[in-house]
Amino acid sequence: MAEEIPVLRAEKITKRYGETEVLKGISFELHKGDIKVVIGPSGSGKSTLLHCTNFLVKFDEGRIWLNEKEVDYANKSELYAYRQKVGMIFQDFNLFDHLSALQNVQIGLIRVKKLPKKQAKARALHELARVGLGEHVAKYPAELSGGQKQRVSIARALAMDPDVMLLDEPTSALDPELIGEVHVVIQDLAAGGMTMMLVTHEIGFASFLANEIFFMDDGIILEKGTPEKILSNAECDRTREFCARIKNLHPGAG
Repeated sequence: MAEEIPVLRAEKITKRYGETEVLKGISFELHKGDIKVVIGPSGSGKSTLLHCTNFLVKFDEGRIWLNEKEVDYANKSELYAYRQKVGMIFQDFNLFDHLSALQNVQIGLIRVKKLPKKQAKARALHELARVGLGEHVAKYPAELSGGQKQRVSIARALAMDPDVMLLDEPTSALDPELIGEVHVVIQDLAAGGMTMMLVTHEIGFASFLANEIFFMDDGIILEKGTPEKILSNAECDRTREFCARIKNLHPGAG
């Protein structure tokens, strides 16, 4: 399953906002097919870690490699190439409201990958069908449900042929009845071998999906391990306390 050479590797990522150190030297590796799930209390640095990993937030210290090539933040063309290979899914979808679902997916193919419009349209239609939106391609974000909007954003990321997908609480903005349709898409990606790092509060989904869970608290990865270890046999009191609280809020989770 996992290969010797990681697809994505981060070393000692540190991020400060003024006097506050949000990330305190975090390191991790993602190998091909890995699904790492990041859990932890609000304010622990989970989303900041993903944003730094995609260079959407500039970190203060640390290094990142993609396929063992170090990424140079100062090299803009290198950075754009990296972001094509590391797809990002946000809590709030980040769609263009004035573009249809089809246009939202094909715009990156045309502007970034420089594909001909006909080819870009065909690829966009393929990815929208893949996430179950074949009948909604002409609709604008205002005409779509939250779950449909999130699936458009996933289709947009997939169209760029990423090596890694980063998902920042992809269902947190959705009504409970819409969460399942996004979960199905993420499960399909996992079954297809997509390498992913996912921030979520949904412990049950995390335990089903992940091959490893990171528990973050106060800017560090306090503990990591298999879902069974972290959710049921954690070594750290803080990890056990957090997981117990989540399980009490969501009976049956884990």
